[in-house]
Amino acid sequence: MFGGFGRALSSPHYRLYACGHVANVFGWWGNRLGIGWLTWELTGSAGWLGIVAFAGMIPVTLVSPFAGVLADRHGHRQMAMLAGVFGGSVTAALAVLTIYGETTIPILLGLSILQGVAFGTEFPARQALIPQLCKRENLSAALAFNATTFQVGTFLGPVLAGFLITRWGTGASIMLFAATNFWMALMILFIRFRPEPRDPRDNSGFLSEIAGGFRYIAATPSLRLLFMIAFTSGLLLRPYTELLPGFAGDVFARGPEGLAALTAAAGFGALACGLVLVFRGRARGLVNIMLGGAICGSVMLAAFAMTDTLTMGVAVLAVASFLMLACHVGAYSLIQNATVAEMRGRVISVNVSISIGGPALGALMIGWLAEAIGLQWAVVSSALLAFIVMVCLLPSVRRIAPEMEAE
Repeated sequence: MFGGFGRALSSPHYRLYACGHVANVFGWWGNRLGIGWLTWELTGSAGWLGIVAFAGMIPVTLVSPFAGVLADRHGHRQMAMLAGVFGGSVTAALAVLTIYGETTIPILLGLSILQGVAFGTEFPARQALIPQLCKRENLSAALAFNATTFQVGTFLGPVLAGFLITRWGTGASIMLFAATNFWMALMILFIRFRPEPRDPRDNSGFLSEIAGGFRYIAATPSLRLLFMIAFTSGLLLRPYTELLPGFAGDVFARGPEGLAALTAAAGFGALACGLVLVFRGRARGLVNIMLGGAICGSVMLAAFAMTDTLTMGVAVLAVASFLMLACHVGAYSLIQNATVAEMRGRVISVNVSISIGGPALGALMIGWLAEAIGLQWAVVSSALLAFIVMVCLLPSVRRIAPEMEAE
């Protein structure tokens, strides 16, 4: 009756997962908004916005490949629960320090690093669970639904976080993420299913298994190209979310309300795209959607960066976010579609490293460039570079599109 949306929720296991995931993304965006605004209050610097974002996300790049092997070895469910509880505890500590006015930049950097370690361990294990919670033919719909619920949080999370910051301060929005981390771990605890058996012949060492994941990606042409697209998007396009406090405070001369409006606009555009993809619910045609989103999204992000009025910025950012999510969800779904079960944890962990580490490095680079040439021109430069790379990759991706989309 509801297309891919109904198929995604047909499994009771996935419904429990979704119940935790929906709440968790509200907390995630409350945390990102709170940390970004806290950094801006403490420093008033776009460069520091990039540094703090880098500190929170680069550990994900370093930890995820190891976490993927651990999850494949010891169980995705167990790893997701343990890491979720650890991340919730770290976030709660940061929230309490912020509420009592004891947070400094060194403390913020240190706890952001620990948050990144927890997220880099929990997220790959949790994402690897999804194909085990639903039927193969419903996987594309479940992945699209996962991304759509994330974008619902992107739209409504900043509204809730802006209210919490205005009413009770930044610490309240960070505390929301701590609570939802614990909630996500509880929902995974309630899930009961028979995990996929591990191949008893696979007794290679820890580092050999990590290397095996990279060799598998390198030996698979479709995965090589998809990871190149994911890295380009992560490095050059997606860091704009970490720089929105700079646009709200410097370019548009607005406070937390302006930041909440920009983040909600980005979430609204992404939500609209996510709904299209989740009701669509199939792999065929995703390559064209991914490529169109990447190329057109680059152009619209450059247009947003050149806007100097909040009203126009909100409208353009919504369109840019729609297109960039089409690229992100398309690449992620196709990577899952092309990966064999026994390599899933390792491949997803590499994808998480790129998806999170790319924006971390990109936020640092663009933030540093913004100190030299201004925030707007820095974002324009990165968007145009992404456009050039995507156009160059277009012919190769189109040639093997049927292989990428094969069920």
